[in-house]
Amino acid sequence: RCLAFRCPLHSFERAAVLTARGRLWNGTFLEEYLAVTSVELIVRASVSVTSSIKNLVLKDASTQIPVSIYLDPGAAVAGGVPWWVILLAVLAGILVLALLVFILWKLGFFRRARYAPPAVPQYHAVKIPREQR
Repeated sequence: RCLAFRCPLHSFERAAVLTARGRLWNGTFLEEYLAVTSVELIVRASVSVTSSIKNLVLKDASTQIPVSIYLDPGAAVAGGVPWWVILLAVLAGILVLALLVFILWKLGFFRRARYAPPAVPQYHAVKIPREQR
């Protein structure tokens, strides 16, 4: 994977030294190159200058450097999470949820709201005997 860097050199006197540094993280090495114990990288770099200066001379405008990388034998390869840890986490989550529901139930969170009957005047019927009708 190649990367291109562009940087302006605003002013320099007679010479300029360009230094590029890179890191390969142990995790990246284990993910990308799991089946090997060492990797040899060939780093190629070239410099080009776009300038209006006519007498600009570049010495060693391109270079190639081999870099050997070895796997750290003490580095552990991730093998995933054991099934019993997942089961224990699920059971603990269900237990916490049940405890939360029980506490809310005891505090009356799930009771229905009881509304007072509407304030409508109550009329009581009076029975009129048949003889009086």
